[in-house]
Order: sequence, then C-alpha cells, then structure tokens
Amino acid sequence: MSHMETSSSELLVIGGGPVGLSLALGLAQRGHGVKLLDAGPDPRQLKTPPPARSTALMPLSLETLTDLGAWPRVAHMSQPLDKLRLIDDQADRWTNPVIEVFSADEITDTPFGSNIINTDLTAALLDLADDTDGLSLHYDSAVESWKPGEVTLADGVVMTGDLIFDCAGRHSPVPAQAGIAIKDHRPNQIALVCKIEHSIDHDNISTEFQRREGPLTTVPLPRSDRDKPRSAIVWVHRPENAEKLGDLDDDAFQKTLQSALRGVLGEITGMRARGGFKVGTQIAETFHGPQLALVGETAHVLPPLGAQGLNSSFADVAVLLSLFDHPSKVADPDMLRRYGAKRRSDVISRLTATHFLNQAIQNDRLGLDHARRGALKSLGWLKPVRHGLMRAGMRPFGVG
Repeated sequence: MSHMETSSSELLVIGGGPVGLSLALGLAQRGHGVKLLDAGPDPRQLKTPPPARSTALMPLSLETLTDLGAWPRVAHMSQPLDKLRLIDDQADRWTNPVIEVFSADEITDTPFGSNIINTDLTAALLDLADDTDGLSLHYDSAVESWKPGEVTLADGVVMTGDLIFDCAGRHSPVPAQAGIAIKDHRPNQIALVCKIEHSIDHDNISTEFQRREGPLTTVPLPRSDRDKPRSAIVWVHRPENAEKLGDLDDDAFQKTLQSALRGVLGEITGMRARGGFKVGTQIAETFHGPQLALVGETAHVLPPLGAQGLNSSFADVAVLLSLFDHPSKVADPDMLRRYGAKRRSDVISRLTATHFLNQAIQNDRLGLDHARRGALKSLGWLKPVRHGLMRAGMRPFGVG
C-alpha cells in the first residue's frame, strides 16, 4: 500500500449512482461541503456504456429530482405511467385470467410516475454536479475501510468527514465494519430484463402478469429512434427456467416472451439489452451508526415488484435532505437516529407486504388461489381499499 495521504471534507458520500449523486447534490445545494467517492471510473469516460436499464420513478422521487433541478433536464426523455394493469395469469382450463386496471386519475391529476433510462438520469445529475459549488466528485476511489468520521481508500488515501453517507450498495464493506448486521433473504428467483419494440402502442399502461414462477412486468418507454412503441421487460423465473431461457438465441427468446405476453403489446418487432440479475431482499438491523448513515441499497434491497427499489432509495434521500437542510444540523446527533426510524419502518412494511404477496402467488393450494383471485376482483368495487393501496404504493410512509 502506498504512503498515507490525508484530505478532509465536511461530508462524505460513498457511491456515485443516481442515489449517491442526488444526495450529494442536495446536500451541497443546502450549503454543505461534500465529497462523493465512487469505486468505478467516471461514467462519462466509458467507451462502452452500461446496459440501458430503466426505472419507473414515483411522485416522491420526481419531486426530489425536480427540487434538485435534474428532472426538468430529462422529463422529455421519460414516459408517463398512467395505468397499472394486473393480470392473475395462473388460470387453468376451468378459469379465465383475472384482470384489474388501476388508473392514476382515480386518485390524482398526475400519472403514477414516469419511466426513464437510468443512464439518462445519471447524465443529468452529473451535469448538475459540475455546476454545483461545494461538491467534488472522486472516481476510482474504492473505500476499503471505515471508522467513525473516516474512510481509507484502496490506494491508502484517508478521507475524513463529520458525517459519512454510504450509498455504495449491497456489497459495501462499511456496514460490517460498523458492526451493523444485514438480514439477507433470497427467494430463489432470477429476473430477466430486456427492452422491446412492439406493434401495439402501450398507451402508457404498465402490465404485471402474476405468475407462479414470478411476475412478468412490462413498463412503457418513449418511442424508439424508428418511432416504434417500446417497453422495458422484467421477467422473474426460478433459476432452472431462467437458465434455459438465457441459453436461447434472441429469436427463440423473443418468440417465448411474445407468447407469455398474451398479445397485450402485439408482435415484438425488436429487442435489445438482454440481461439478468438475482432477486433478493436485504435489510440492515439499523440504518445509522456513529457519524454514519446507510442509504439506498446499502440499507435495504427490495425485489423488482411495484417499482419499489430505486424509489425507496430516493425516499431515503428525501428524508435526509429534509433533516440536513442546513449545515448547522450536522452537529445534532439526533438527526441520524430520526432518519433511521423514519425509513426503516417503511421499508419493513414494504418487505412484509411483498413477502406475503410472493407467497400467495407462488402457492399452488386451491384455497389460496381462489382467495387471491377473489381479493383482486374485490378491488374493483372496494373503492376505499383500492384507493388506499394505490396511494400507499405511490408514496412511502413517513415522508412528506
């Protein structure tokens, strides 16, 4: 290891994804001095861009990004989500699929959210960072060790900060070094992802097929360069089936996917950005430690259901920016505790709901099948329950 160098900053943010960038920007805009550390290279210098994954951003995330000044720069590159269509796709020869459509205009005059390519959002945040006083970005700066108020990088550089916000994600070494246990649950599922062009317009409708294997979700995207309708696909499978599908060539995979979509998007006319990732959940036993906050996927990992993942992370950012709205708040030891209490309760409620939903969908007992299908049908006429669930999905508890 090289000789030790020391540099100092009031606040350190670890992780340069959309969550870390948003938090660093918001803190700097509120008068804090901020250094952002990221283990990878500057994404603007990459010759080969990363896979073009997208995220459906819910209202709180959009409010946070608008407040930062980022959303107005990229809103035209996003696609509104006006409706959610749920299809209980486990019908047998005796029953038909149960279909329920939820429309945002039932409860609000704005869409459920907007879907955007992650790299487009990151580019807008980086442009803002270049113009923000008090914020500096440090790439190729992997954090190797942590102690209160201090991190040591892989090259031996020591950086200090009054507070450290760890947004590095689920593989960060910091929680373990801070003595914070992580509860990890993996439901033995793989999410296959891709982008498709299709012959029928999506009409700003996101569709989720509830299947025994796991959900199949379509999320609207802006039209392609060829002026064709586009959607993002998240297709969850058990590992053995995911492996078989992953081994198919593009033509065979496309035909299999088209059959699974039951014609809701018409014919698939193009496909790209195939990939996959393991589905799992994680939650830290606490979201804060001495001079430390765990943020985003460092604190919690949610499955790809209902656009919860990145939106829950942006909820962390929103709470932190409301608590640390002035540099004087850094000295208040209660701020981090309040952050952890607010956010962890919401994440636990969402993890619990997701777990029970997964169990209900995957269980093949006849009684549970009927109960699940009956519950979905009942949302068509139980308006207070229906609208309460819709509002809860759009906005985390304890935020705003």
